[in-house]
Amino acid sequence: MGIVALAVFIAVTVVCNVALKRNIAEALLVALVATSLVGGTNAPSLLLDSVVDAANNDVTFAGMAFVFMGVIVAQTGLIERLIEIFNSIFGRLRGGAAYVSTAGSAAIGLVAGSTAGNAATVGSVTIPWMKENGWSSTRAATLVAGNSGLGVSLPPNSTMFIVLGAAPVAALDVTAGQVYVALLVAGAYAVVYRMIVVLIWTRMDGIHAASERQRLPLRESLRTGWSSLLIFIGILVPVALTFGPIYDFLSHPDRLGEAMDSVSIIVHVPILISAIALIEGRKRLRGRWGSLRNAMKAEAPQFATVGISLFAALAASNIMSELGVGPQITGAIDSWDLSKPLVILLVGLLCIVVATPLSSTATAAAIGAPAVVAMSALGVPRWWPCARCCSVPRPRALPRRSARPSIWPPVSRTSNPRRPSCHSSSGSCSPSSACPGWSAWASCRSPTDRKA
Repeated sequence: MGIVALAVFIAVTVVCNVALKRNIAEALLVALVATSLVGGTNAPSLLLDSVVDAANNDVTFAGMAFVFMGVIVAQTGLIERLIEIFNSIFGRLRGGAAYVSTAGSAAIGLVAGSTAGNAATVGSVTIPWMKENGWSSTRAATLVAGNSGLGVSLPPNSTMFIVLGAAPVAALDVTAGQVYVALLVAGAYAVVYRMIVVLIWTRMDGIHAASERQRLPLRESLRTGWSSLLIFIGILVPVALTFGPIYDFLSHPDRLGEAMDSVSIIVHVPILISAIALIEGRKRLRGRWGSLRNAMKAEAPQFATVGISLFAALAASNIMSELGVGPQITGAIDSWDLSKPLVILLVGLLCIVVATPLSSTATAAAIGAPAVVAMSALGVPRWWPCARCCSVPRPRALPRRSARPSIWPPVSRTSNPRRPSCHSSSGSCSPSSACPGWSAWASCRSPTDRKA
């Protein structure tokens, strides 16, 4: 019944949100109730248990915390100072205002996952600049609208929270830090793509570089706005404390040990960035605390929408998990005997089809967890397949000065010590007879190690 529940959830969401023109929070709540009815006589208990689990999930808090963080960052004017710095860097290039718009959208995407807020904040500043530099109104609006997608391409975003909180995904032992960094890498690809689009349009439209009077010297913009760069510390610190060499050092039993596992990247990023923004923008907020309160009141509907949407999506995911959607999808894929590339292509096409009428939040709620389960069942790496292919996760704790266990392959002096290579006969990082298969890229090791 799990696949039936999934179909009901998608259908009810689409009908309520698209046909009946109800907001996404209402649509997901109705879809949650409809999904529970698939359980028949067990519907009341399914609904109650899923609601309790969703209410206790820290993902629900994190989603609203990021909305709060976005309001704080906007009111302190921190983004405007970042855009001035970007203008000093990119403004001297042909079509520089468009590069500034793309970089600004990426910066906002790192602190707020709203496409509408992204377009409004960046567009109000960069569209006039673009038009002054020869861009047409249509081209400028098109670029800003496209760049606003970086709000949901870069973490944090509602998609990330919904997928993280889904019960089938949680069963795959994927951490919030892993998902955050994986989305960060994928979002970086999206930023590079948008920069390439700007380059092509600049050549097509014959746009020239901006005049000197339209930008500050880099030294001047850094002198007045360098502190705005501190916002990135709010991202780097939780990432560093979640995994990597700093985490490895601090999580040693002789230091902080298992206490490091309590650091949640999706909880600490909004808290730290909000604190940095308040400290950095305290002078601007002085005497203007009333405007901050008004901004909070204006964002109250957004708080409700995000909170209810995440809550309903997580609860529905729990119901579908209880009804066996994960094993049923895995069994169906196994019976069809589809190849990995074909399944990945089908998942991508399904995302496009579902996302056409629905928002990113509804799309993630409808097909996010099943898509992850389907690809994981075929051995697609669950996170960061490129950056750490054939690397072996460092053990949680090693005795001091002791030799590494045999599952950690030796690293040559010429290789990257942080990313050991796969010890296959070909010496390459690709599926071969020497490796256990694509699904084990994250723990690939030599035949001798596997025997050990």
